[in-house]
Amino acid sequence: MKLSIIIPFFNPHPAHFTAMLDGLRTADHTGFTQIEVILINDGGRYSGQDEIAAFSANFTRGATQLIELPENQGVSCARNAGLAAATGDWIAFHDADDISLPQRFVQSAQFLIQHPTVIAVAGDMHVFNDSNPLVSVRLFPLIHAEISVDNLFYCAMAMPALMINRQLWQASGVLFTPKMDMAQDWDFLTRLGQYGQLANLGVPLVRYRQHQHQRSSGIQREHANQHVRKIWQDQLQHLGLFVTPELLQTHGLLSPYWLWNITDLDGAWALSEDEVLNWRDALISHNQESGFLDQSLLQQRINHIVRLWQAWQASEKQAIQVHQLF
Repeated sequence: MKLSIIIPFFNPHPAHFTAMLDGLRTADHTGFTQIEVILINDGGRYSGQDEIAAFSANFTRGATQLIELPENQGVSCARNAGLAAATGDWIAFHDADDISLPQRFVQSAQFLIQHPTVIAVAGDMHVFNDSNPLVSVRLFPLIHAEISVDNLFYCAMAMPALMINRQLWQASGVLFTPKMDMAQDWDFLTRLGQYGQLANLGVPLVRYRQHQHQRSSGIQREHANQHVRKIWQDQLQHLGLFVTPELLQTHGLLSPYWLWNITDLDGAWALSEDEVLNWRDALISHNQESGFLDQSLLQQRINHIVRLWQAWQASEKQAIQVHQLF
């Protein structure tokens, strides 16, 4: 049983890069006959060669390969280069500044062995930064039907914790879309889920590092960019909807994107009751006809979002936070 680990990087902090490699070296690799670690330098000044050489000298479970792209092409192209080089039965994705928990690879591979129709599996994340070893825990839905419904709103799997079945992935022909500067993981997973089951283990698999230089650090301070809007639009079209600019705007304002918080509070606050209810009815009725998503789960998810929005409006205070027990 062979494992490939794909790690794209572009000028990471050397200490973060070293910590990531240390986590790989000390992880549990029980059951794997061979491991290949594929690192892709996406045209950055920092090559990491000293750190990679030190890692390779102490990594006795497999081989290390460094691919150097001649210029910065973006993380999608870097991951595609890694996929082209991977030969393992299972392919795990890894970010250059995160740290895998010790049981990540064994747990994910065992799940894929036991569930041969699952094309991709991931898990939860422990969020940390340089001053706090555990900022929060990010949980994700477990089964394919739940993940598919939540993918209508946000990326419902953690790319830094992802492992795929290489045979099923090759049959799908799905690659990362080049030149996507954000949400390339979400785009990849929504398309991959059309060729096999998606799953999350319901246990933490990776320590996800937050720092000011990562692309995701600015998501809550900006409107969704063109790539995010395109994913929303494609997903709504799969439901059978004719997506107007107004519908897409409402969907974006109500989607619990990224940290499950509304990004544009002013825009969401300004929505009318009719706009919200028309959005709800359109999604539910069109999915009833298309059967694209599990109807019961979709209704639950949309009604939950509407209820939170209505409770927020009823408070008559935009700055208030709405909490619930479950």
